Amino acid sequence: MKYLFYVCLCLILALIQTTVARYFGMLRGFYDLFIVVVVFLGLYRNFRESIPVILLAGFIMDNLYNGPFGLYVTVYIWLYICIRWSSVYFNVRSSMFLVFVVAAGVLFENIIYVGSFMMFNPELLFVENLSGKIFTQFVWALVTGYFFIMLVKKTYHYTCSGMFENRQVL
Repeated sequence: MKYLFYVCLCLILALIQTTVARYFGMLRGFYDLFIVVVVFLGLYRNFRESIPVILLAGFIMDNLYNGPFGLYVTVYIWLYICIRWSSVYFNVRSSMFLVFVVAAGVLFENIIYVGSFMMFNPELLFVENLSGKIFTQFVWALVTGYFFIMLVKKTYHYTCSGMFENRQVL
């Protein structure tokens, strides 16, 4: 049941990012919503459950967006490792940490994406409004990241954890 939830979540997020966000002007500068899923997995789920979902999300993003193949899988795996590692040093259950971890994930993804773009295309000039796009994504992540993590957490708990609690044993 857990993996069915994750597959549906990944497909819904892919549809939102590729269709819905393209038609609304204010959502064009929105960040990658799969970062929220990776943050959720890094904070609340175990390794065995998280890795297949991260690979699925990365595979979906690598196939949908124009970039070097494996870029999103790499970013998601490193982001997951950083989140698991940060749980040793930070209070990961605080809401302030949740606000900043999504924004940090957005910055991390953009740095890796721009670095790989510049590495594979060194003759191309740096896009002049790229810093504005990164800043817009960072602000969106600061404002909405916490709410999306809580939405995924509550939905997961409602669909996967709470389903068998009230079941009576015969």
